[in-house]
Amino acid sequence: MSENDWFVTRSQKAQAYGRPEAGGFLVRKGSTAMREGSPRVKRDREERDSLVRQGVLIPDADPDLYRFSHDHLFQSASMAGGVIKDGNCSGPQSWRRSRDGKTLKDLF
Repeated sequence: MSENDWFVTRSQKAQAYGRPEAGGFLVRKGSTAMREGSPRVKRDREERDSLVRQGVLIPDADPDLYRFSHDHLFQSASMAGGVIKDGNCSGPQSWRRSRDGKTLKDLF
């Protein structure tokens, strides 16, 4: 898969790259996630906290962010987006392909 086939999502200061994979949605090492997102409803907070305990998400130089220490496979694009945003997320609408801006929903 080329660099142009990665999808990107942004939320406040966070920016993450991912792509569909067999069995889920892969988020690339070096992507960032919000420590505290603005929405009050946080469906994926338990998953996010587990990734912090496991060392998948580590503190970033920016105190508002976590950084992925290695690639991580999520169950879905929505769960990945929810962890990155620190709030509920529609993965099919939030992840856009870098080369043309098409969403997962547009393509699948």
